[in-house]
Amino acid sequence: MEVYRVELTDTATILYAEMYNRPNYWVRLSSGAYLEGITSGKKYKLLKSSDFELDKEVYMPESGNSPATLFFEPVDENEEAISFIEGSEKGDFHIEGIHLKKQPAQPGTFECVLEGEVIDRPESSRLTLIRAGKDMRTTPFISIPVRDGKFSYTLTADENETYELVFWEEHLNGAWRPTYFISEKGTLHFTLYPMEHRPHSILQTESALNKEEIRMQEEMEKLYPVNQLEKDRDALDQEERYYSKEMYDLKKRISAAKTDEERRTLYPEYDRLNKAGKEFSEEGIALNKKYKEYFEGIRQWKLDYMQKEPTLNGLCILKQMLDRAIMMARYSPGEEDVSVYQDIFENKYKEKFSSHPYITDMERIIASLNVKVGGSYIDFSAPDLEGNMVKLSDQIKGKVALIDLWASWCGPCRRLSSSMIPIYEAFKDKGFTVVGIARENNNTDAMKKAIEQDKYPWLNLVELNDKGNIWEMYGAGNSGGCTYLVDKDGKILAIHPSAEEVTKILTEMLP
Repeated sequence: MEVYRVELTDTATILYAEMYNRPNYWVRLSSGAYLEGITSGKKYKLLKSSDFELDKEVYMPESGNSPATLFFEPVDENEEAISFIEGSEKGDFHIEGIHLKKQPAQPGTFECVLEGEVIDRPESSRLTLIRAGKDMRTTPFISIPVRDGKFSYTLTADENETYELVFWEEHLNGAWRPTYFISEKGTLHFTLYPMEHRPHSILQTESALNKEEIRMQEEMEKLYPVNQLEKDRDALDQEERYYSKEMYDLKKRISAAKTDEERRTLYPEYDRLNKAGKEFSEEGIALNKKYKEYFEGIRQWKLDYMQKEPTLNGLCILKQMLDRAIMMARYSPGEEDVSVYQDIFENKYKEKFSSHPYITDMERIIASLNVKVGGSYIDFSAPDLEGNMVKLSDQIKGKVALIDLWASWCGPCRRLSSSMIPIYEAFKDKGFTVVGIARENNNTDAMKKAIEQDKYPWLNLVELNDKGNIWEMYGAGNSGGCTYLVDKDGKILAIHPSAEEVTKILTEMLP
């Protein structure tokens, strides 16, 4: 649910909202919903709804949107902000802090006005806005409605940082192409196209930082025309000439499969073709080689740009490239030299932009490279479910310990955690312990439910909205989680070990 307008009258407080979900999925709104004054705590009950039927599963149309006009009791005139609360049950929907009066600008902030049109995307009802590199599963994001093919939003910011716009339905479908920009004072005008369009977005502005971004993109496209290469790839694919004949046949069989189980039986064939070098046609192989050459050229162009006089544009590029390089260093060792970016950071940007939040972010992710087998774990404090701050080292000192980073929404994480329960029971009296840290969004309701369902017998702490930057600190990126087995001295013995591997190590260390 998204509230886009509030009207105050003598007889009612009227919320104009949109309910949204995937097309043909349902949304239900309880008649027990109410408003609550932020400072007064006073409750204002829901009187009626127009446009949207209460206490009923309402299925979304193809647009994914359904309007709702909600009438509540009139709020007191001294209320400055209210919260919408669907009900008193766990998991009921809340919208915190709906301001009833225009908020004065805070010192040091500026307004970045985003506006634009959406072309040939009738299914697109909203955009999501979030800081670049953040995960919408754990970080609050801004939802921007698209109405009649147009959108607008005023972003209030206090730093020049890279943000990304993503179509909401692309995110739901698990594949998206972000549109990047730098927050700065001024107006940015976007023209957004379907994902397959080349380019998929166009930005126009007179604001200095983004104007420089546009210039850079145009120069790189002239030198390394990736958009044209993508058009060539799309044309080959349409004629079934990009992949090999065997791969196209396999794709058709996967598409025709009637059950998930049937599809899963076909995936090993995909791996076989990939390992045998039979995934692409000869034309596809040649095009991919050109891709690689272009991307290496772009990478070198950006390196040269960053090493000239350090600028805010260069800082934003460095942050994105360092994030990617460290991820590659973890999952594809040897493919990219992280030290190149570390040198640029230390020698060009660290001192000049010392007060910018990106400096602290980059220091933290560089330090995460030391979280490796043979290295030491990083200590931190996080709250337990009662809100008490707990220091990790106090819980594991002098013990062999499994530090379990997990999330209620991460199925593989929970399966791995559950597999450790019998190991914990077998070795807990021999000097072994487990400490869980759950990465959650907004509240701990889902975490509590997961613990109750999975019956974890050990202490669990919570990382809410990435406030402690624990995942970044441990180099776990935007994953649901990871596990780290450490010895009594805090040295890391294994990263993300299986239950069998943990059992083997503990049997040798704690006979």
